[in-house]
Amino acid sequence: MGSVPKPDAYRLVSISQIKENPHPLMRLYRYIVGFFFGSTLALSMTTIWADTGSGQRTLALVIGAFFDPRPLPALPDLTLAEALEVQDYLVMNLRPDYGAVAGYKRAQTAGADLVTALLLENMFTSTGSTLTVPAGVAIATELELLVRVGSGDLNQATNRAQAAATIAEVLPAVEVRDVALVLAQQHVAPAAAAVNGGARYLVLGAPLAIPLVEGARAWSGAFAAQLYDSTAALLASGAGLAEAEHPLDVVLRLKAALHARGRTLQAGDLLALGSLGPSVAAPPPGRLEAVFQTPFGNGRVIFALR
Repeated sequence: MGSVPKPDAYRLVSISQIKENPHPLMRLYRYIVGFFFGSTLALSMTTIWADTGSGQRTLALVIGAFFDPRPLPALPDLTLAEALEVQDYLVMNLRPDYGAVAGYKRAQTAGADLVTALLLENMFTSTGSTLTVPAGVAIATELELLVRVGSGDLNQATNRAQAAATIAEVLPAVEVRDVALVLAQQHVAPAAAAVNGGARYLVLGAPLAIPLVEGARAWSGAFAAQLYDSTAALLASGAGLAEAEHPLDVVLRLKAALHARGRTLQAGDLLALGSLGPSVAAPPPGRLEAVFQTPFGNGRVIFALR
């Protein structure tokens, strides 16, 4: 497993640092976004959810649970379209602290639905980080297959070869997500969408560049990963995406789902295609190491939870 950074080399990541000492321009930005959010939200939600109030209740619950992490009660029944609107408003409320949308992930759901979640700039950190995890809610870690878009031509791609030509890098990544939903709703598409897939942190390793000569065939190689704790005990291991899906097929499905939401992809966007193996519920505090094997090289991610 090789050498690892000393604990004092870890970079502490805590959103409280941003919230306690905002830059003056950030205060102004928060005010503007807050005003816009409040007025737009009131108008739109009154129009869309006036009949039941389910959307308002759901939004209030998920915003509260993100900033003051705690288990959620059973969420009101919403359609997937309504839940995605809740997600959009949740993300709008997170932007003053977490920044702009920098990527997208596939939320864990049961069935055929591919539910997209939004990844914000300050959710990402690099290998060697120490993460302060929420005390009031359960968390889980996942070994994530993550790629970086190299060209907006992906928006026009219709097959694996065209999609492969637009992907610049594969990044070893570990997601740390909240598990706030009640058990019965944890894999229900609208509930997963409303909580933005539980996204909290993604820890990234060094990118693995994809040679220009590589085509779609190279993506049929093995993608695998393992997660170890501080004693080198294996916590999770997996090979390939769920249901043996081809990574480029997931890229195309994500692109289509985002287009249906009125979103287009651009160079630099990050796409989390799904987990390589099972998630680890309640991972132990301390140092964790993830090791990745891909057709484009091997990588690792080292981080600590506290």
